Amino acid sequence: MKAQVTEDGNFIQLTEYTKQEIDQIRFSFKRRIQNWRFHPLVKKKIWDGYIAFIDKYNRIPIGLWNELNVCCKKFEFELDIEGFDSIVDPELTPEIFEAWVWDFFKDHPKHCKGGPKEIRDYQISSVYNILKFKRSSSEIATSAGKTLMIFMMFAYLLDSKKASRYMIVVPNTSLIIQTMEDFEEYNNGKLKFTIQPIHGGTDKRKSDAACVIGTFQSLVKRDADWFDGVDVVCVDEAHYTNSASVKTVISKCKDLRYSFGLSGTLKKEEDSADHFTLQAYLGPFVNDVSAKFLIDNSYATKVAVKVIQMKYLEIELRQKLKDLRERRSEFEGSELLNIEKKVVIESRRRFNYVCGFVAKSTRNSLVLFSDIKYGYGRKVYDWLRNNTDKEVYYVDGGTAIHLRENYFEKMKNNDNIILVASFGTLSTGISINNIFNIFMLESYKSDRIIRQTIGRGMRLHAEKERVTIWDFVDDFTLGDENYLLKHGKERIRTYIAQGFPHKIYKVTF
Repeated sequence: MKAQVTEDGNFIQLTEYTKQEIDQIRFSFKRRIQNWRFHPLVKKKIWDGYIAFIDKYNRIPIGLWNELNVCCKKFEFELDIEGFDSIVDPELTPEIFEAWVWDFFKDHPKHCKGGPKEIRDYQISSVYNILKFKRSSSEIATSAGKTLMIFMMFAYLLDSKKASRYMIVVPNTSLIIQTMEDFEEYNNGKLKFTIQPIHGGTDKRKSDAACVIGTFQSLVKRDADWFDGVDVVCVDEAHYTNSASVKTVISKCKDLRYSFGLSGTLKKEEDSADHFTLQAYLGPFVNDVSAKFLIDNSYATKVAVKVIQMKYLEIELRQKLKDLRERRSEFEGSELLNIEKKVVIESRRRFNYVCGFVAKSTRNSLVLFSDIKYGYGRKVYDWLRNNTDKEVYYVDGGTAIHLRENYFEKMKNNDNIILVASFGTLSTGISINNIFNIFMLESYKSDRIIRQTIGRGMRLHAEKERVTIWDFVDDFTLGDENYLLKHGKERIRTYIAQGFPHKIYKVTF
């Protein structure tokens, strides 16, 4: 089979193939979306849930080049891709890049050889892989130094004149401010460049800045010609890549030479459409720096998970919930789950127990909730503020950015503070080293959100031996298992898979 990279660099065009080869490629490059059976169009038998990653012109997105290579090896098809130099840098070697790193950082007060935050071997090798394979995805766990790695890529490409305009796509404004401050510290006056932030309230006109850092919500509103000249795109927290706005932003960059994404929770089921979509827009997986690797090598704080399984409902209410579960054919699963969640936030007995539990904590603590509609998190905040002598702050999606930053700074510089926050605002992108406890007051099933949440506490701190995760699980069982208990068991599978030790405590009150 023969193929070539298209002139615009966005596709691999299959040019010569047998019928057996093209039939197999077409079959192998179809993937179903996650939970496809529940999609309305599938239920109506209008769609089969598959997405094709090869078009009618026999073109495959450039980021899927490795999937094409793997497929051809599996079925013993010979593959020759013309123009492969646009995918892989043939000149860059590990020795060349490592030499550049130590020369660039030789005068840095923190990151030089022998410095207090000397650049780590895995950071150099991971950045090399990203630069070598010009389009890529990397799973980099929290506390690995992701922002430093993003800067190393930027500095190398700018210094070596391999790129001229670098764009970093982030999910929220806090990450823009944090990244700009970190870049200045890492650069240490070495390179001359300007950064243009793009978010609500900033000037959206195009500048000549070498680096653009913007939220995907703001960038998606720019016209296509605004992205002319952007030859590098970095998607931070790249698990958002499957969102329509991030895909739109990447698609508008017609001059791309490098595209890569990094996240602590990136990998998907290999047979899913999401797994292929991520690679189609960014590139194949080239790095996997796990939380276990970081902890085992003392690069991150140890994690201890305490699962609190709570039985507190009267027998009559448990029986009613069981009766509903036995009639599950009459309901959507989400309806029954929402009923259980409503029971949780309306239970005064549970509320008093978890608030009293949090009140006994020492050192800095995050208290995470999901319900905003009924004000559950706000009620927890009010109780803690009125019943403890601790400083207590509250953050949800409606909290002004300057207030969030103020609370984060207070937590960084003080001790015995409680920050009550929604999962959405604190699960990613917040760098506070002295978090000692994380309380998860409400249930979440998502492996990604749980791992991101735990990552908030994994950053190293001189006085911290471990971060303790308090996972509250609601047990409404009566001869069977309720939905929230099943969610708790899913989280335990995540803890086991990530190598986080856990212990279960069963309480009745």
